[in-house]
Amino acid sequence: MTGYLLEYTEISLFCMAVLAIMLWTLRTSLNRLANQTILTHVFVMIIVLFGLDLVSEHVEGIASPTAVAVNHACCIAFLSLNVFLAFQWLRFVGYNLQLHFWHKKRILLYLSIPMAIGVLFIAGSISQGWIYRISPDNHAIRGSIYFVYIAVCSFYMLGTVFIAGRRVFIKRYYSDRMLNMALASCGVLPLIFFVLEYFTGTHPFSIYAMMVAVLWVFLELQSRMISTDPLTKLNNRNQLNVYLDSKMGQASAKGSLYLFVLDLDKFKDINDNFGHHEGDRALITVAEVLKRICGPKGCFISRFGGDEFNLVADLPDMAAAEAIKFAINYEIAQRAASLPYRLSLSIGYAASRGKGETLKDLFERADEALYREKAKR
Repeated sequence: MTGYLLEYTEISLFCMAVLAIMLWTLRTSLNRLANQTILTHVFVMIIVLFGLDLVSEHVEGIASPTAVAVNHACCIAFLSLNVFLAFQWLRFVGYNLQLHFWHKKRILLYLSIPMAIGVLFIAGSISQGWIYRISPDNHAIRGSIYFVYIAVCSFYMLGTVFIAGRRVFIKRYYSDRMLNMALASCGVLPLIFFVLEYFTGTHPFSIYAMMVAVLWVFLELQSRMISTDPLTKLNNRNQLNVYLDSKMGQASAKGSLYLFVLDLDKFKDINDNFGHHEGDRALITVAEVLKRICGPKGCFISRFGGDEFNLVADLPDMAAAEAIKFAINYEIAQRAASLPYRLSLSIGYAASRGKGETLKDLFERADEALYREKAKR
């Protein structure tokens, strides 16, 4: 074994081991944050791609019938799996971003057409040499229409970049921008290396780019699991305390630090009369409204627990706080019109008095404002 092949083998095996550890962690800890089945498939496919590439490297140049047959099998499996991986990642992004139309079988059928075409051309390459061919000395060489394979993979990767990447720049998705950047990277990074491979004829380093991108997504999901409420995908109570501790007593050019306490009215009645599933739906609806209204304003949004939510914002005056309160209630009323039950919020808030005030005091004053609000209903 040459020094280059030995080094290449060691790197590939190391990457496979890292992916296997990530896969094990994924299956035991992330099922609440993402479509676990699809993401598991993505990890398994990347591991298999490394294995296929490694086997192909070891048999290339050996001009025996067995080695040629193995090289053919590796090429077909590697190229087909790469196309399917790009398709699966697009699916994962669609489900993760909760695109409602993504659940329609007709949409998935249309999206799978380029994948099917690509796989047919790859399979036909055994005899026709369309996407790849094997030279007499058993080396894999690009076929006459290799660009079709690149085009199919690029189609799905560009779709990923468009769906996730565009949300990075949309204000109402401000709180999810890091996750959207990570999801989009799984289209950007492999696409860049696909183009480089096409023009330079280097090894398929796009799988290393995919591994880096998936690692980014994995770490982002892990971070969100530690700091995020699993139902609403908002910051949890611990993150609220950490954030407030860092903000209390700080001077702000925007004015004062405001703490909002929000509570669903008669939430128990929703659970008792319509079931806990509808109760969860009500909480998710409130979370969506808060992200839409308050996310673009730079507010820190969290679920404190149960049916209670919190907002933290630097605001110039009480008029700005009232404007946020009005906007939330208005949007909730619009959403409630299509629900089978009454959905409304009571909202209280208080402005920090500066370094002389404790976090407990600020919460107590915000709670008092909430109770006064509830007494009016």
